[in-house]
Amino acid sequence: MSTSDRTAPPKKPTKSDKSSSNPRKTESADIFGDESVAPLVDTGVGPGGHSQTERRAVTAAAFVFALGTFASRILGLIRDRMTAQYFSPEIRDAFIVAFRLPNMFRRLLGEGALSVSMIPVLVELLTRKTSSDLDAEETRAAARRLVGSIFTLLLTITTSLSLLAVIFMDDIIRYMVSGEGYMSVPGKYELTVDLARIMFGFLILITMYAFFMAILNSLRRFALAAVAPTMFNIAMISAALLSREIATPEKVLAWSVIAGGFLQTAILIPSIVKAGYWPKLSFLWKVNGVWVPFWKVEEVRRVFKTIAPSLFGLSIVQFSGMISVYFASRLPQGSHFYLYCADRVLELPLSIFAVSVGSAILPTLSAQWARGDRDSMTSTLSHSLRLIMFVALPSALGMFMLAQPITEVLFLGKEFKYQDALATSEVIQVYSIGLLFTATTRILAQGFYSMGNTWYPAMVGVITLIVHLIFSWAGTMTFGLKGLAAASIFSSGVNLVMLAVAYGRWVGPLGWPMIFGRLARFSVAGAALVAGCLIYEPLINELGSRFVSRTFALLVSILVGGGLYMAAAAAMGLDEYKETTARFLDKLIAKFRSLKRNRK
Repeated sequence: MSTSDRTAPPKKPTKSDKSSSNPRKTESADIFGDESVAPLVDTGVGPGGHSQTERRAVTAAAFVFALGTFASRILGLIRDRMTAQYFSPEIRDAFIVAFRLPNMFRRLLGEGALSVSMIPVLVELLTRKTSSDLDAEETRAAARRLVGSIFTLLLTITTSLSLLAVIFMDDIIRYMVSGEGYMSVPGKYELTVDLARIMFGFLILITMYAFFMAILNSLRRFALAAVAPTMFNIAMISAALLSREIATPEKVLAWSVIAGGFLQTAILIPSIVKAGYWPKLSFLWKVNGVWVPFWKVEEVRRVFKTIAPSLFGLSIVQFSGMISVYFASRLPQGSHFYLYCADRVLELPLSIFAVSVGSAILPTLSAQWARGDRDSMTSTLSHSLRLIMFVALPSALGMFMLAQPITEVLFLGKEFKYQDALATSEVIQVYSIGLLFTATTRILAQGFYSMGNTWYPAMVGVITLIVHLIFSWAGTMTFGLKGLAAASIFSSGVNLVMLAVAYGRWVGPLGWPMIFGRLARFSVAGAALVAGCLIYEPLINELGSRFVSRTFALLVSILVGGGLYMAAAAAMGLDEYKETTARFLDKLIAKFRSLKRNRK
């Protein structure tokens, strides 16, 4: 056997494999969360006629997901503004470090490994072609076994981890922030331990949310799961307001994390129940008349085959974050919160666009791979890459040009001083340089996850971790906080190149010459955006530097820059503009005309 044979991803399904799975009647159905729509049945349409429909479905689903995510992120920024202004630097740093732990395991067990490993298997079951009502019932039973088994496993793991973390939290925090810059502040370490013990239970709640979201995404119901995080942000905003009247405001903030996690998860439960996939907590399942432990259920074993390398790969990513926490502890007080605020600003475009497109594309790619349609799969992935670049490039340029105004409008005031805003804006500028790498990597990785290949992204993750460690150490020693932030650029670039080369070799060419050609045209439109952003300083000089004036000037700069970018894209006739902005404007105009007719 050759080396290439040993390292290739799962083989393309044979004809007999194809007969066992087929796409849904329409990939775009139920993206708005219509609870009355059940999983759709097969119509016998061949795979060749699905690519265009599926591409439109991905765009529509991503748009719906983006709207919900946008609402959540705006509330999240309000929450972060209140945290920045209402709490002292040591409380802010302690809270961020303490909250890092449950968030790390959440991304490992919930939003990461669970989604990329369970969704392809669940989608295959939901779209499987059946020849009789009996076969259909068996398929639904298999889907419910999968859901119940994974639920039982996740609940067991998260509960056990929470108990162990509470017991050993002192040692965990000591290893995380052993740098002199952190430990030299009196009482900061002890406060971090107390907050971490309170908030670690958030892991159980948020993992259940991610699990329910994965089920709804598999059913093509994206909207509610995207809106649910607003409940978490509302809980924390309320806590920040209440904390001003309480002697221990940091404890109120910590407990609001638990309350918010509960609300965020609870809002999805009615949809799960109505869809018929409320999980059963059980370690034993009846298969063909025989009771077997959940780890021997066939569908669960298929998930286990991919979840182990997926967990390993995602743990590498989380270790990268822990490396940043460690090196930031060597820097002056406030460094952890500066990195956090900059990351929150970066995550706004990433969550609205990259995560939304990624969440929408994974079920579609999984269905295309299941029926052996590599051409449609590659076409869908290439289209998504161009789409994400179209929105990521102007986001990166705008963040770089307006980093300081953004920081001042979002965070400046009370406990968050001007020097804090300046340090944060410098980190935002560094992060913006790598935004395009990060966004495209998140999309490209979905191609591997959809075909069950999680080991290669895991291997790439190891190399990325080594690169990140080296550049974090060198950057922190040489350039301080900005050097630490820059390490993510190099690691993201290595990640992107390795994924792109492997996908082209194993599945098919993504059409990089065309993608780079489009990127060059996006850059021409980006030049217009940069020119538009220059209006900020003249506006401030004219209006003054009060909060209202800064906010107005920032919004005008964003609108002018974004408007010039879209105008240039429209003038060049870019397809990506037609699929996003033009389609949105057409629907908005049609809705407005419909309202006018109804009034008459």
